[in-house]
Amino acid sequence: MTINAALPWREVLTDEATHTITGDVRIIDAFPIPQLQTERRVWIYLPRSYNTGGRSYPVVYMHDGQNVFNQATSWGSEWGVDETLEQMAQEDPALEAIVVAIDHGGKQRNNEYNFTINAEYGFGGKGEAYAEFLAETLKPYIDSHYRTLPGPEHTMLVGSSFGAYVSLYMAIRYPELFGRVGGISFVMWHDNGAIIQMIQQSVLSPALRIYLSIGGQETDNAEFNKVAYEHIELARETLIEAGVPENRIRFDYVPDGTHHESTWSLLFPAAHRWLLQQ
Repeated sequence: MTINAALPWREVLTDEATHTITGDVRIIDAFPIPQLQTERRVWIYLPRSYNTGGRSYPVVYMHDGQNVFNQATSWGSEWGVDETLEQMAQEDPALEAIVVAIDHGGKQRNNEYNFTINAEYGFGGKGEAYAEFLAETLKPYIDSHYRTLPGPEHTMLVGSSFGAYVSLYMAIRYPELFGRVGGISFVMWHDNGAIIQMIQQSVLSPALRIYLSIGGQETDNAEFNKVAYEHIELARETLIEAGVPENRIRFDYVPDGTHHESTWSLLFPAAHRWLLQQ
């Protein structure tokens, strides 16, 4: 399996679009994903101090990579994680981290971010292979090519919506690798209780640290929004019963929060600070 070197983003994104990327962001344009028999663009953000010393850093793995750093490649809006971390680093260098963002698969997104199949809507089933890619292919590559802190207590999975869902799944599936979860606008309406059952059947590490959030305006359907809130409460209670201390799970309810990057980008700094704590 040949993996091309990560190049500075300006050498990869050579079109005339206005790219809104800040700091040292590099791109591997076609990272092989043998588990899914495809390839995908992977973005790598390196902290402000990375090239001026020998320090090793925690790593944040994020889904929906198109939307993490760059308005021009986003499906509507970007998170602005690069600008956020550049600013946070000036306030406190201890908040620096490497961010690895994997593009979603377009029409395959819902399939890859779900480990069960939703028969009613006809999606899902490739989440196990996607998780295996991060665990067995991407993370080893990042740890061998960059100065990372490779332990689970320094390795975060962060995503929104189905990206939040698959992040929690991966941390349960690979507890020895991923010890921090940021699940923003976490949803599980679609899985017929599969992830709750998975948590119940697992003995979770008391060192696991989880951030969950839901907005009061996720959709225009008030009943759906109510159920989404109740689902996170259920997930939280089940995680505690499975061994995660209550004080290691943070649940933020955002009354005016929407299912959109405009909300998610505002929540990212708090989630990041929370997940970096030991």
